[in-house]
Amino acid sequence: MAPACTVCGDEATVSDACPHCGAACCPQHRPPTAHDCPGTDAGETTGWRLDLDGTDATLPADESLTSLFRPGLGLAVVTLLLVVTALGAVALAGPLDDGVDVGTLETQIESISDDEREARDVAATTHDPTLAAVARNHSRDMRDRGFVDHTNPDGQRPQDRAAAAGLECRVGENIYQTPRGSLADSERAVADHVVRSWLDSPGHRETLLRDRYTRQGVGVAIGEDALYVTQLFC
Repeated sequence: MAPACTVCGDEATVSDACPHCGAACCPQHRPPTAHDCPGTDAGETTGWRLDLDGTDATLPADESLTSLFRPGLGLAVVTLLLVVTALGAVALAGPLDDGVDVGTLETQIESISDDEREARDVAATTHDPTLAAVARNHSRDMRDRGFVDHTNPDGQRPQDRAAAAGLECRVGENIYQTPRGSLADSERAVADHVVRSWLDSPGHRETLLRDRYTRQGVGVAIGEDALYVTQLFC
């Protein structure tokens, strides 16, 4: 049985779900402004950084990244971060159970990202196991220490983590977190949702489709209550 729209109660599908908060919505109420979406204000912030090696001109030079988080918001967008919070604990197609194959999910996210690049005449990337290991470690760190950010509690940024792994390139990073109960239970469905959400937000899209990147690695960690994804490009 399909879930009901959180606004009007009409039938909603997985594809109709809000890409910002994960709420079940009918097509009419899918836009963030048409339902009680915690991502509305965050989506209007001027805090986008289009890449980790170059900031967008809208970010004031003296404004720290942490200052872009607004108290009381369920979702904050900063650098290339998208945190999805499911309103009303709505399960779109059943919970993500413990049987999910993390390796398959990582491969699916990379593959769908490459499909989207090629569909826009951007060359596909090659899988880089070192990038994937760094991404996986960051996702696990976020899960284990309870944070969602590009900078870990020790002050290490993506470039620091890449350099520590022996990578000599300027990296780009996308991060995604969502409650486990808000997504379908197949790896393909979750991968589609993650990549679609990145494409629906300007900062993530800019990184995912950047043509100078030739390699990528994705790392996924599943916690008791949430799923964490890190995507790294070189």
